[in-house]
Amino acid sequence: MAAPALGVRSSDAPAPDAAAAAAPAPDAAAAAAASTAMPKHEFSVDMTCEGCSNAVSRVLNKLGGVEFDIDLPNKKVCISSDHSVDILLETLEKTGKAVSYLGPK
Repeated sequence: MAAPALGVRSSDAPAPDAAAAAAPAPDAAAAAAASTAMPKHEFSVDMTCEGCSNAVSRVLNKLGGVEFDIDLPNKKVCISSDHSVDILLETLEKTGKAVSYLGPK
């Protein structure tokens, strides 16, 4: 009787096309990311120094579910979030600074 061959059994090896089929097409991934993009909102916040912008960062990070950019020289904060504008305004007001909603970005 012949000894069984050592090595990988055919059932353990992935099919040649399995890796390609499992990975989504780049266009499909880009379309999925675009459809789930969070709305962007722009706010004016009376920030005068780095301490002010740090306070804005702190309250937004604590809220969670946001991505934001702070433009200290222009006293603007652009926030991408699924939170309502009212929640974002309330959160920014926790800094003690004057805040106003400028509109969607």
